Amino acid sequence: MTEIEQTLSELKDMMQKAAVINSTYAFSPSARSIFAPENLDPVVKLMVPTAAPVRAFMPRSKGFGQAAAWKKLTSQLAPGNKGTGTIPGGSASGTGYKVGFADGSTPNTSTTQTFTVVTAAYKNLGADVEVGRQAIASSRGYQDIRDELVRIKTLEVMLGEENTILNGDHTIDSTEFDGLAYSITTNSGSLSLLTASGVGQQIQGAYWDYGANFQKLVCNPRQVRALADDLQGSGSIQRIMVDNQGAGIGGVHLGKIVNPIDGSLIDVVPSRYAGGIAYLLTVTEPSGENALEMEDLEPLSVYEPPTANHSLVSRVYETTVLKVIYEVHQAKINGLATS
Repeated sequence: MTEIEQTLSELKDMMQKAAVINSTYAFSPSARSIFAPENLDPVVKLMVPTAAPVRAFMPRSKGFGQAAAWKKLTSQLAPGNKGTGTIPGGSASGTGYKVGFADGSTPNTSTTQTFTVVTAAYKNLGADVEVGRQAIASSRGYQDIRDELVRIKTLEVMLGEENTILNGDHTIDSTEFDGLAYSITTNSGSLSLLTASGVGQQIQGAYWDYGANFQKLVCNPRQVRALADDLQGSGSIQRIMVDNQGAGIGGVHLGKIVNPIDGSLIDVVPSRYAGGIAYLLTVTEPSGENALEMEDLEPLSVYEPPTANHSLVSRVYETTVLKVIYEVHQAKINGLATS
């Protein structure tokens, strides 16, 4: 680092520490930094996706206002048996919707899909890292110690979000948004170990009653192994492969399973935060709409709040909420072993 670069860096540090204004914004303390937060998307892209796999596949949208609001699907557009709404052999009733109409008349509009308006307040997720100015000065000319610690804290916040997406419950911790375990209530079952037949049974009910189109199976590592062992036992996995040099390769990574209903492939997503629940998730509808998404009022960012200490504080944070839009197109399997 040249003398000019060092001088500019010190000047920047002094300005950031001194630039504090009073705010009348009701949601914040009276003292706030005037500097805009720095978006951490470039840092997030460097993180290994397997660290927070559920967070990685979630669609994200821009939030506005004080709370997120969306329409949650609560019905199924099923004509049923001759338009009565009764699904033969099914566990749920359809809407009884009829599409036929007489010549010179108008189509039926009396029975349609039912959506319930849902609101959820945005929640702040974050972590602080404080570094003494002497430590910062001693690292000049080497790797920036603040950048290194911010990357570590960024991963910690991402892991915290991963856990909250699955297990968040506002009735236990009001600072959390509600996760999938709390939000999915319509389709659920119970197994001790995942099997191809057991997963197929859970898919069958949700597909038959609601038309769910599952794309992800999220479960703990023990259940990934149980499912792989079950498929090996049924002869559907070849454990030993031989390359063109005659070398044998043992073992298998179970990345996808076949949906026995429609033949589509479902990604198997192991998550250390899934616990005793597995999730069959529809992320995107065939129409292109998001069935699940994270709505970010503020994306994962970093800024430096003022401090009276001889140090610099970096706050890694995001303000977000989980939206379960097509709740009837999701399912969870309870009671699973974790070891």
